[in-house]
Amino acid sequence: MGSPTNQHSTEPPRAILFAVSAYSLSKRAFTRLEAAVAAAASGPVRLIRLEETGPSLIDALDMMRAEGHRFIRVQPLGVPFPETLMNWLPGVMADWRVRGQNADTQLELGPDPATDADALARFVASPLSTPARSVERVKPRLGKPGWNAPPDFEFHLLVCTGARCMIHGAASFPEMLREELKAAGVFDRCLTTRSGCIYPCNQGPVLVLYPHGHWYRLPDQASTRRFVREVLVKGGMAEDLRFHTARAVRAHPITNLETLS
Repeated sequence: MGSPTNQHSTEPPRAILFAVSAYSLSKRAFTRLEAAVAAAASGPVRLIRLEETGPSLIDALDMMRAEGHRFIRVQPLGVPFPETLMNWLPGVMADWRVRGQNADTQLELGPDPATDADALARFVASPLSTPARSVERVKPRLGKPGWNAPPDFEFHLLVCTGARCMIHGAASFPEMLREELKAAGVFDRCLTTRSGCIYPCNQGPVLVLYPHGHWYRLPDQASTRRFVREVLVKGGMAEDLRFHTARAVRAHPITNLETLS
């Protein structure tokens, strides 16, 4: 009689890193997604947002490797999932593997969820089985009255929270900026707006100052503090932090921001 077949695989289980692309995702919706991915996968799973908040793709891979995972599948999640990000992800994953000792970890990228026609059809059909809600007694309106006029401000700060800035540490940047603005006493003079990718670049974290037209790379608290105090408070330029200026401003240089304040 032959020896029994070994039914236990020697290959470590693959961990799955689900990456969702959705700019307007509440904590409640994220929690529901976390529960869904945990129920759908049999092995270790983690869910991250590629934009806005939370650990970046790079941070999540670092954490999963630190937990001992050496086979990780990155699975895009969302319908539709941006094609630009599908094209961008492989290079970022390959870049992570050449950092430090990461070459000992195998990565693979799952497909765009929308490429499975049957799964997409089930996704579309699912909500149709739930009763709809009538709007017969809803008061007609296109928004709140307070939305008619923008707030007053001196400085408009556009803070990029796109996927490309996220891998450079942009997730913690908005809160850091908020703290520095308050500490310097200029918080109420600023209108701070989180945005998606302002333009695909490798300069993150990126802040764009309008109406002045200057783009700044602020990678840490020290540079953020300098920007707030030198540029917003004192009216300077912080030239070493600035990497781009709008064409109109280049054509008519301004030496001191106080002239526009």
